[in-house]
Amino acid sequence: MKLLSCYVSSFGNLKDFTYDFTEGLNTVKQDNGWGKSTFASFIKAMFYGLNDSKRTIEENERKRFAPWNSTEKFGGNLTFLWKGQKFKIERFFGNKESEDTVKLYDLATNKVFTEGKAVEDIGKRVFSIDEEGYLSTTYFSQKDFEIKSNTSITAKYNEIYEIQDTDAFDGALNKLELKIKELKSRGDKGKIAELKRSISAVNDSIERTKLSVQTIGELEKQLDTVKAEREELDKNIKQLTVKLENASKKEAEKERDKRRAAINAELKEISDKKSRALRLLNGKTVSENQIEYAEKCIANLREIGARKRTLKADVADFAPVKSAETKPNTSLYVLAAVFGAIAVLGAVLAVFGYIWALSATGAGVIAGIFALAKILSARSKTLRERESGNKLAEIYERKMRDLRECEDGEKELISGLDAFFGGFEFFAELSYEQKAVALKDAIKIIKECERVLDKLNAELAELNKFVICADTNETESVSELNEKLKVATEWYKQKVTETERIKTRIDALDLAQDSLIDAENRRDELKGQLVESERQLKILTLTMEYMLKADETLKTRYRAPLSESLNKYVKMIAGEKVSVSIDTDMKVSVNAGGAERETEFFSKGYRNLFEICKRFALTDILFTAEKPFIVLDDPFYNLDDEKLKESISLIKKLSEEYQILYLVCHESRRA
Repeated sequence: MKLLSCYVSSFGNLKDFTYDFTEGLNTVKQDNGWGKSTFASFIKAMFYGLNDSKRTIEENERKRFAPWNSTEKFGGNLTFLWKGQKFKIERFFGNKESEDTVKLYDLATNKVFTEGKAVEDIGKRVFSIDEEGYLSTTYFSQKDFEIKSNTSITAKYNEIYEIQDTDAFDGALNKLELKIKELKSRGDKGKIAELKRSISAVNDSIERTKLSVQTIGELEKQLDTVKAEREELDKNIKQLTVKLENASKKEAEKERDKRRAAINAELKEISDKKSRALRLLNGKTVSENQIEYAEKCIANLREIGARKRTLKADVADFAPVKSAETKPNTSLYVLAAVFGAIAVLGAVLAVFGYIWALSATGAGVIAGIFALAKILSARSKTLRERESGNKLAEIYERKMRDLRECEDGEKELISGLDAFFGGFEFFAELSYEQKAVALKDAIKIIKECERVLDKLNAELAELNKFVICADTNETESVSELNEKLKVATEWYKQKVTETERIKTRIDALDLAQDSLIDAENRRDELKGQLVESERQLKILTLTMEYMLKADETLKTRYRAPLSESLNKYVKMIAGEKVSVSIDTDMKVSVNAGGAERETEFFSKGYRNLFEICKRFALTDILFTAEKPFIVLDDPFYNLDDEKLKESISLIKKLSEEYQILYLVCHESRRA
């Protein structure tokens, strides 16, 4: 999920304000009073609305951010990318919640939603957590660092409930508490206490009648026996529960042992693969640049080979030209003499004034001239061909020089490639191209093996962190113990039913006392109410315990990955020596001097550091499908220079994975 842009019409001291968000880190450095916290609150308000449940102006957002000028529109809009689609939220606020308006625009379809599920609890739909969960994860306020566990965060992590189910869970717990208080309050109050007092008064009246019967006494003995059996079964159930926990731990340890063995086998296999690649390199270091240069030389060698073949063919074609001998052409001298005679004859004719064109003699002379011209033209053509032959000889010589240069270059390249590839241990006769590919594959295999080895060693180190369970000498399996626990629980239920049956028989015998019918009826009525009230109290109490236990179990599931992620961020900022743990109520403790210490023993700067890392860790494990944006409202102001430097380095690194809006007032804390 990413923020794209926002427009604030009026919200606190921000008015007619526009901001375009970028990928990664968005740093806003402004002086105190500019409205950085207001900007962060505006983003929260666009998704979750305003919290106006408090009376004070500081805590009541509607009072705090409302414009003083009543003509200004209180609110704005926010454009964001969610699940690959662009949306725009437009919210404007009135004097009370009923006057608020909200619109959701689907920018892909241009649809506008103003009511229904599309605009109800937009923040819960987008983040899958309520406002309290949002303020405890992706929203870092300098005012309140502490994260508190809530059912919204639990449901988000386990992806079991819809977000409305968490509200139902909280509501159900409240109703259970109210009903339990109604039945049994502290002290001698509540419906059960009143029923007991009334029954006691009726029993006093019955005792005075001396109309007891022995059967009632026998039934009461049976009742005591059944209760004792119930207590024994309850004890057995508790013992089986402890055994089941120990057996589960042992089976978990066995599974870790199997995984360790599998990792060690894989480590050996990858190490062998890496060794084979290293043997090819023969102890030499070769870079990808060297291989690329060798490949260029191989390509040049191919080109020179092709050029060499072409030149050889050309040399073969031009060879006859060079062998032909050039002889002097004597006919040229004859032609020159003829032309000279014609020129003399023409001069004589011109002197005597004969008109050669009108006489037979003149016609014959002209024909002779043309014949001589034709002979001269043919001789000139032969001369040109001879000159062309000389040029072909020059081409032949040039081709021969080029051929020798190609052969010299070819020898140099072959010598260089043989020297380069000769230092490696190839397992077969390969061409230069195959050798280059083999080297590149070997380097790639070595890098990949090293990556896998690091990953496997890290996993093995994590497995080795687990404390080996103490031997409980428990031979029964988890399935066997589960079956025994199931049987014991069924027996316990039967004893409860038998207890109720005996009580009912006693009540029935009491009704048989004719002289005390009215009193006994009243007593039975009160006893029935008491039994029902106690039954309800028991059911309600057990229900509440089971619900809380189930919630605690869900929280326990994410404690381990949360603790791992938390330690990762703490070590990035505070160093490798600092180790922390976290419980299901989000409380952090620090391992110092071999003992677990609560964070209250540390400085405010350290406490802020732990809470910052806790938020980063919680954001990591909660948002896996789609990364949210993170708002940091100057959270590092309590840190010293060293931790501040590491914290800023951390958010820069996180900005590669998350979109971060970092609001800060001091240049020293700028990222």
